[in-house]
Amino acid sequence: MSNGYFGIPTLKILLKKKNIKINYIITSKKNFINSKPNLIKKISKKYNIKIINSDKIEKTKNIIKINNSKPDLILIISFKIISKKIWRIPRLGTINIHPSLLPNYKGPCPINWAIINNEKYTGLTSFFINDNIDGGPIILQKKIKINSNIDFISLYKLLSIYTKKFVLKTILYVIKKKRKKLKNNFLIKNLKKAPKINNYFSKISFYQIKEKINKLILGLPSNKPAWCFLNIYKDIYIFNIYKINININKKDYKYLKLNYYKSHIGDFIYYKKKIFIKIKNDFIELLICQLNNRKKMNILNLYNGLKFKNFKNIFLF
Repeated sequence: MSNGYFGIPTLKILLKKKNIKINYIITSKKNFINSKPNLIKKISKKYNIKIINSDKIEKTKNIIKINNSKPDLILIISFKIISKKIWRIPRLGTINIHPSLLPNYKGPCPINWAIINNEKYTGLTSFFINDNIDGGPIILQKKIKINSNIDFISLYKLLSIYTKKFVLKTILYVIKKKRKKLKNNFLIKNLKKAPKINNYFSKISFYQIKEKINKLILGLPSNKPAWCFLNIYKDIYIFNIYKINININKKDYKYLKLNYYKSHIGDFIYYKKKIFIKIKNDFIELLICQLNNRKKMNILNLYNGLKFKNFKNIFLF
């Protein structure tokens, strides 16, 4: 069961294994998911594997189909919650691959939050599905280092590649009835969570340090970017920020320091065809942005497009 890109490397490697038979692939029957081609559907057709529509997975006729195929295992990668009627069918159980080191980062957005919270490591966890969401018995875990400048899409792709071999090892452990003695107790105090990203979490506060602002921007997907409000001569706009520079060169920084007490938090400072933003006790350089759902633009395009006369009445908040 999978929707989206994350499960594709694993599906491809499973199809090459002669000792593994795939009865059904459960995915969306739509040709596009979030405006991107549904590659899982395409691969299923190429290998003549039957598809069960993920939107109708809980219908009785589909549950009967799965039951009649007598599966040894159901594998879930990047999929929604399924009912007990389905996960209890396989002889060996239903296993899920979660892109975090459980019990930390339970929830739908663990990759995002690992970056946003500046984690040095993340990982993969395979576990048996039970009544507790992301809380079943752990089979295996793999620890993976996070590059300090990695963004969401890069870490997403990296974890998807690691997943393919991790799944094969997990299946072997399940067949041999082995599993690591790891706790997946959601009652442990101070666990880090991975809730769904919404507008509240993705809004930038310029009262934070530059590293935190940068991690928020890096950790969000391009379809739900970090955002703030832009005031232009008393008109308010939604302003999305996709990329900033927090390592400003010495000459630029010297000029910015001279203007520190003349500006307020959120102010634009234009210097040498660059736009800087004043934040708490520091500055960041704006690189790629988007105004009111127009096309993404670099700073030169932003400046030329809006034809600023001056920056006195332009600020972010």
